[in-house]
Order: sequence, then structure tokens, then C-alpha cells
Amino acid sequence: MIIGQTMFSVRKGTEHRAEHALEDLAGLLQSAPGHGGHRVLRSFGMSPLASALRDQDREAVLGDVHFIFESEWDSIEAHDEFYRAEPVQLVYASLQSILESGPFEVLYEALVEDPQRSGVAF
Repeated sequence: MIIGQTMFSVRKGTEHRAEHALEDLAGLLQSAPGHGGHRVLRSFGMSPLASALRDQDREAVLGDVHFIFESEWDSIEAHDEFYRAEPVQLVYASLQSILESGPFEVLYEALVEDPQRSGVAF
């Protein structure tokens, strides 16, 4: 299994545009061959306990809204085929005017899975 995490940040006040684009992307996934599940995450704060950033640095980082679009794939080929498609590229193009950083995707290979979540869609 391949897991992709696409991360990006948008300016506060533009979150609704990013959420709409991610809903469009999620809709495209419904018929994508090799797609195993997905989830969309949006930041709402930063833990002072798990962050090495000082208070003022934490506030600066949180000036933007951070998103992660996580998707599971049977193979890298299925992943690549989906992301090469024109409708997917149009969704990403719609984000360009509101981006503060990203998007960039990190690909992971699942090494250990929590058996309580096995077979459960996100």
C-alpha cells in the first residue's frame, strides 16, 4: 500500500476555497482505480507540549491555515495515473492564488497498521 500526504497552507480567510477544491478532489477519487481511501485534515492549532517553537513563532506559523490531503493507493502506478489526469491538475490550479506554501506530497509505504483501523475507510 502507498500513502500520499499532500500538504499546503493558505491565507486565513481563504479556507473555504481550499475546502471546496478538496471536496472536488475527493469526488474525483470516488471512481479512481486503485484508490483505497482518503481523508482531509485542516489545522486548528498547535500543541505547546509537542512543539519546539516559542509562543511568538507558533503564532506566526498559525497565521496560515494548513491542510493535508491523505490518500491510500494499491500501487504507485494507480497513484500516478490519478494525479496526471487533467481534472486533478485543474483542482490544483484552482488553489494557486490562495497558497502560502506547497502543495507538496510525501509518499509513504505502510510498515505497520493499527489492527483496530484495518479495513475501515477514513
